[in-house]
Amino acid sequence: MKAIIIFCSVLGLVLLSSQCRAADCDEVKNPDDSDFKNFFKNFGCKVKQGAGEVADAARPYAEKIGEGAKDFTSSVAQKYDELKHRLTDDASTPRSPITGIPDAPTERVPLAPIAPAYPADIAGSPQPVAG
Repeated sequence: MKAIIIFCSVLGLVLLSSQCRAADCDEVKNPDDSDFKNFFKNFGCKVKQGAGEVADAARPYAEKIGEGAKDFTSSVAQKYDELKHRLTDDASTPRSPITGIPDAPTERVPLAPIAPAYPADIAGSPQPVAG
C-alpha cells in the first residue's frame, strides 16, 4: 500500500516537472533546438503518455481500495458504538451491595519495628565516633 502511494507521488512529480504540452508532443523536431532538448521533450511526452495509461489501469484498483476502506471504517464505527452501549448499559444497572460482613477471621500481621539510623551500640557509647 505504501509502495503504491510512493510510486504515484513520484509519478506525479515527474509529470509536473516535465512541463510537456500536447502541442509539444505533436510537433516535429525543431531544427533550432539541440538534440539534448529534443530528447527530453520526447522523453517527457512518453512519460506523460505512460502515466496516463498507468492511471487508467490503476483506477479500478484505487476505487476498490477506497470502497474497502469505507467498509472497514463503518464496521469499526459500528463495533465502537456497540461496545460503548454495552459498557454504558452495564454501568447503569445497579449492582447488589455486599449484604454482610464476611465471617472469616482476618489475619493480623505485626509491623516491623522502626530501627534507628545508626546501630544501638554506637548510640549508647559516650565517646565521639571518628570517621
